[in-house]
Amino acid sequence: MLKKALNCALLLGAAMTAELAGAGELTLYSRDDFHGRSQTVRDAVADLESVRFNDTTQSIRVRSGRWEACEDADFRGACFLLEAGEYPSLDGRANKITSLREVRGGWDRGRDRDWERERDREREWDGHRDRERGHLPGRALGGELTLYTRDDFVGRSLTVRNGAADLRERDFNDTAQSVRVRAGYWEMCEDVDFRGRCRTLGPGEYANLERMSNRISSVREVR
Repeated sequence: MLKKALNCALLLGAAMTAELAGAGELTLYSRDDFHGRSQTVRDAVADLESVRFNDTTQSIRVRSGRWEACEDADFRGACFLLEAGEYPSLDGRANKITSLREVRGGWDRGRDRDWERERDREREWDGHRDRERGHLPGRALGGELTLYTRDDFVGRSLTVRNGAADLRERDFNDTAQSVRVRAGYWEMCEDVDFRGRCRTLGPGEYANLERMSNRISSVREVR
């Protein structure tokens, strides 16, 4: 009985360790179609210059996890999200990645991402914004979130399914204090057209938006 209990405890401890360690992994390649020099990453890298891979990536394999890739060090500048999968060509993002980190959804309490306004319109893969729908072009998305005017999901509410580039058009600008994300991963920004300080939220309930409370002006699903 003691041996069985010990084995169970060891298995539980191993599972908890694996969960805490995370399982994200991606490989960067210096040429299209996964050719050239490569660099495998399992932990956040604030400056790819440290591994001699700054502004070098032209294709990526994301084996697991969701990753944020940014043009400047310390996860600043223009950023975009990468899901698990293969990216044989980065198009306008080629040779521009300087930092990257795994993102796990949820409310990021760490560093604020102060997007550079003058480069904001270069953030999408093909350089164009679908302002009407408020999401990345060419993606079939099915996410949904509901914004509430007060903490703990009370007060007036607004459900968004296709993104909103300007919440003033829905009489909900700088009004949200809590959020329920029913599906998808959503970027929420302080300024219209997905500018200014932004945060990414995964599925879940956010009873208090803290520093972003009453500051959200645009939202869109980013998967």
